Amino acid sequence: MTISNKETALLGLLSEGAMHAYKIEQEIKNRAMRDWTEISMSSVYKLLRKLEKDKLIKSEMKVSQKNISQKVYSLTSEGKKKLKEKIKLLVSEPERMLFRIDLATSHLDQLTKKEAAECLKKYEKKLNEMLDCYKELEKYLRNCSYQKQVLALARRPQYLIIGELNWVKEYQREIK
Repeated sequence: MTISNKETALLGLLSEGAMHAYKIEQEIKNRAMRDWTEISMSSVYKLLRKLEKDKLIKSEMKVSQKNISQKVYSLTSEGKKKLKEKIKLLVSEPERMLFRIDLATSHLDQLTKKEAAECLKKYEKKLNEMLDCYKELEKYLRNCSYQKQVLALARRPQYLIIGELNWVKEYQREIK
C-alpha cells in the first residue's frame, strides 16, 4: 500500500508528536501547508479516519486541561515505516513541473506587444508580492523556533520565485 501526498502530510505532522484534530488544523494553518500540500480543511478528518482504519495511526480519548474530551492521534510503527518509505521516494526524484505561464508563453503572440508587456509586468509584481509573503513566513517561523526543515519550506519557494523573476525580467527584455 502506497500512501498519498495528503496522507504523508498528516503522518509527517503526527511524527512530531500526538495531536488532536484541531491542533493538526492549527499546524497546517501556521505552517501555510495548504500552499505546498494538497491537503484541504475538509480532508483532514476524512484522512484521519482512513489512516486509522489502515492502522497507520491510532487514537485515544484524552481529557484536555480545559476538561474537554479529545481524540488524540499518534503514529503507529507501520505508519512510521510508510512515512519513511514515502519520504525517501519524494526526496530522491524531482517531479515534473507544470506552470500555467508556460501555456500562456507558448501563445503570447496572440497578444499585442503592449498587452504582453502589461501582463508580464503584472506577473512580475505578483511574484514580488509572493516573495515578500514567503520572507514574512520564514521570519514568523524563525521567531517561533520551528525546526530547520520547516524553515526550509519557507525558503525553497523564495529561490524558485527568484529564479522565475530572473526569467520574466529577461523575457521582458527579449520581447521589447
